[in-house]
Amino acid sequence: MNATAPTKSIKSIKLWHAPDVMDAVMLKGRFIGHRYPPHSHDTHCLAVITGGVLAVEVGQQRRLCRRGDVVVIDADLVHAGLAAGDGQWKMRVAHVQPAALGAYCERLGITQRERFDLPSPFIADPALSQHLYGVNWCSEVDHDAFKRSEVLAAAVTGLYARHAGRVSPLPIVRNEPALVRAVKDRLRDDLHAGLTLSTLARDFDVTPFVLLRAFVREAGLSPHAFLQQERVRSAMPLLRSGRPIAEVGARTGFADQSHFTRVFKQQTGVTPKVYQAAFS
Repeated sequence: MNATAPTKSIKSIKLWHAPDVMDAVMLKGRFIGHRYPPHSHDTHCLAVITGGVLAVEVGQQRRLCRRGDVVVIDADLVHAGLAAGDGQWKMRVAHVQPAALGAYCERLGITQRERFDLPSPFIADPALSQHLYGVNWCSEVDHDAFKRSEVLAAAVTGLYARHAGRVSPLPIVRNEPALVRAVKDRLRDDLHAGLTLSTLARDFDVTPFVLLRAFVREAGLSPHAFLQQERVRSAMPLLRSGRPIAEVGARTGFADQSHFTRVFKQQTGVTPKVYQAAFS
């Protein structure tokens, strides 16, 4: 593949360890004029392109990868990459040991596998891209372990369900209205609970996969999304009563005022300040 790149190679990379994301090493990088020569890792590589164009070669397969594209490369597969387009690209990556993937699948409650074994490493899947990006971003800012655990589960099960060449059937999940009602009550009763998908599933003696699938089927949204919805609903009457915004956010389980403002605006279209002013 042809690529036009500046003569000077520039990299801006942040690297960190994410123990609760399959013990992964996470990367966020911006590259200008950089070239990766043929190489392999002892880890799986789950990458999301977040800007620019990257020419990637994995074995005999080649692709120009753009924003939103996902590249999944199993451990020990030789691959290479270089800048294409205007010579720059950005990406977020999780490097995961095969044994850690297998252990996570077992905890999740799906068939234990240590490799992805995809027919193609190149994936166009907006939901998967969003989930992998979300895991990386949440881990970078240490934001909301509950959300991070959910999007990680959705990413791994989505990879196996929609893209694996050797498909292992996921557990069959029946509609579980009683379970979902009980989980909703648990979430409503304690808006401050420091939960993850795994701890919530353990409370109800089911696997994280079964809980997530049943809840989404019954409620139409994930347990974390339901919790955020209930926090916003609980905040509204407090805002209408004129209580300070920071106090309202703290009383309804948000990490801080910026977190409260971001989630409230996502769900209502306005900030808590604007909402409160309408009732003054």
